Order: sequence, then structure tokens, then C-alpha cells
Amino acid sequence: MDFVKQRPTVLVVDDEKMVLRALSRVLLSSEWDLATAESGAAALEILARQPIALIISDQRMPEMSGLELLNKVKELYPETVRIVLTGYAEMDVVVKAINQGEVYRFFTKPWNNTELIETVKTILSTWGEKKDQLSVFTDQLSRANLETVMALAEAIELKDYYTKGHCSRVRDYALRMALALNLSESFCRDLVYASLLHDCGKIGVSEATLNINGPLNGDQYREVQRHPVLGFEMTCKIEYLRPASIIIRQHHERWDGKGYPDHLKGLEISLGGRIVAVADTFDAMTSSRPYRRALGFKKAIQELLNNRGTQFDAGLVDLFVSLLVNESEAAGSREARRRLLLVGVTAEKVAELQRLLPSTGYELRAADTLAAARLLLEGVDMIICARLLQDGDGASFLTECRRLRPEIIRVMLIERQEIEALAETVTQAGLYAFMIRPLKPAEVLAMVENSFEWRRMAKALHFD
Repeated sequence: MDFVKQRPTVLVVDDEKMVLRALSRVLLSSEWDLATAESGAAALEILARQPIALIISDQRMPEMSGLELLNKVKELYPETVRIVLTGYAEMDVVVKAINQGEVYRFFTKPWNNTELIETVKTILSTWGEKKDQLSVFTDQLSRANLETVMALAEAIELKDYYTKGHCSRVRDYALRMALALNLSESFCRDLVYASLLHDCGKIGVSEATLNINGPLNGDQYREVQRHPVLGFEMTCKIEYLRPASIIIRQHHERWDGKGYPDHLKGLEISLGGRIVAVADTFDAMTSSRPYRRALGFKKAIQELLNNRGTQFDAGLVDLFVSLLVNESEAAGSREARRRLLLVGVTAEKVAELQRLLPSTGYELRAADTLAAARLLLEGVDMIICARLLQDGDGASFLTECRRLRPEIIRVMLIERQEIEALAETVTQAGLYAFMIRPLKPAEVLAMVENSFEWRRMAKALHFD
């Protein structure tokens, strides 16, 4: 489906012409277009020709029932919202369909005109907002390079505070496995894109659901389950992301076939999909959520081992566990001290960060102004710069650094509400990441460590 500017279309399906005409009169509106079909087959033909925001189908129809039709619509066009019209005698069937996610809701015959119209308006309003978000993001991806994709992935995560840094960590875990398997540079490049964008379909999931303070209920879980397909839809149309789009679609499939959205099993799942599944799950287990604390390293490892051969490819689990266990030894052979330049960061936060970062591994420099920062650039490995400073725009400074010193890792410190307006900045400054004020030194420590590990792997694969 192409997410371009257009009026939404409502498709009404009923084999009884009188009912179809009655529904058409009720739903005639200047706010949306209306299409009609007298059978499930005819409805599917219309869906194949044009995007449909909402389909309203009668349940009792010959050849193909309404629920059979809407189940096919769910599989083929998951972004289309589905409503069924039914009689009281079929209520148990409809309730089951709602619970299984085939339909958004139902109306009984005879329907209430006012309630039906208000429901349609609410659905189309939400659909339009999500469509616009997806359109903007898809346009940005079509023009993006690797650095831009990295920053866009960071922007996605800002919708869900508790997953901050998740995409970058999944990328690094996945790439370590790929390098250990001696896979080709082209495969590794596709895997990097897929890892960074594996959750991009969450743009189409409401923030209320993403940030709920507890386990998800059935409807919320089904909404979240749509994100692999939405992510695939956004990326498969962009030529350089097509190989990655398959991985994005498959990263919640399971080795035993009990995953989603396509219930693939074993080697039916691409190697990239199997790699990202392990990396994604491990990072999820070791990250805190509002309703549970993160698992410790040993417990998370044990969970992976407990699910080898059922949820995960056993060989990949064994490989990943061995890499993690040996990681501490690799950490002992770090290179010389790295120099971080903090621009527009309070003295208190600089001091706190100084205490957290190992003094043998890092040297901190700080500047209150861009003029002072320019004098401290020599030998700097990373810049963390505030968005606005007293003598200028931090984004312009980072763009200048990208041109003059592209080897420096660039991070922008912003206010949460600024993210919506920073799409162009992402492209111009080539950011590694965003950080949200107030700066949390513990988050900086994790981000810094990840960034230099990423830079090491990127150089090995000629990404830079």
C-alpha cells in the first residue's frame, strides 16, 4: 500500500442490494469516498486495485462469509480496519472473531445510524494520522543513508521511552553473530538496516499502547503484532531496503512455527530473521519495562538456552551465548583513551559522567559555547551537543563537524518535544543518536560504549 496523500475510502459489502443502498445512504459523506461490493470476491478485487481504510461487511453472505472475507483482508491488507454486521444469533462467532483479531468491532442489525457514523469518523481520523506518519517516515527512508537510518531508528524509539537504544543494541548483537559466521559484507549491510528498522512498524501503533504501564490485553497485543507487517510494507518498496524488509517481517517468527505474522518454521525463516529474533529477544529480556525489571545476564542467557530449538535456531543461540560469554575478555583489550566533547551540558552532569566513565578509558572535555567547542575539536572521538546554545544552533555545528571531521561520532541532546521537527537535521548532521534532556549519565555510559563498538564493526565492514 502506498501511503500518499488521499481521501480515505470506506468499502461496504453486502449481498442484499436493499441493505447495501441503505448503508450507502447512511455513510455518504464529503469526508471520505465510498465503495460498495455485493460479494466477498468483488470486495477483494476492489482491495487489490486501491487502498481501503475501512471495510464494513455483512456476516451472512453466500460463498464467502463476512468473517472469512475479513480474515483474508487481515492477512493481505493488515492496515485496513475491519467491521462486521451481524445478527444476534451469530454473536458467539463474532465475539470469537474479535478475540482473534479478525475484526475491529461489530454492529448488530438493525444498526444505529449515529453510532455507526461516529465510529467511522473515529476510525478514519486515527487511520489518517497514522497514514501521514507512515508517509513521512517512508519518504525519509527513501532518501536516507546509513547514518540517517540510524538516527531515524532512534526517533522511532522516542515513542516508547522504555526501548531507548534497543534498535542500536539489536544491530550490534546481530552484526556480531554475522561477523562470527563470516557472512558476506552485503548480507551484513542488509542485516544492519533490518536490525535498526525492525520495529519501524510501531509508528502505526498508538503511543498509548506502546507506553502502557503493565502487560498488554488481547486488543493491545494484536495491535502490536501488526508492526512486522507494517514495517515490511514501508521498507519493501524502497530498493536498497528490500532484502532488509524480509528480515523485518520475520523477526517475530519462531523456529517451531508458533510465531507471527506468517507462522513460518525452521529454515523457512530467513537467516537474517533468525539472527534478529535472538538479538531482539535477548535485548528485550535484559531491558526494564514499567511492569517488570530486566533479567540479569545469567538468567537471560538461560532463557535463550531453554528455548533453543523451539523459539530459536539452536545453532544461533549457541553461537550468541559463546560470543556474550567471551565479551568480557574482549573488553579488556580496549584501545587508548577516547575523548568525548560535551557541548552545552551542565557542569553537574559533566562531573557525574566523569565519575561513571572509567578514567583509564575516557577523557572528557566540556564547552558552554560553540566557539569554545571549536577550539577543543582536535583529537575528539565523540561530540554530545545540545540543540540550542547561547551563540548558535547545535545542529548547524554538528553538520559542520560532519563535513570537516566525519570520523567524529555525533550525538544531539534535545528536548523530547523537539523530535517531530528534526527530520531535516537527521539528514544534514548524520547523527549517531539522540539523547533526551535531562541528560542521564548512566544512559550516556551505555550509549558511548555501544557507539564505539559499532564504529569498530562498521570500519571492519567498510560502512564508513
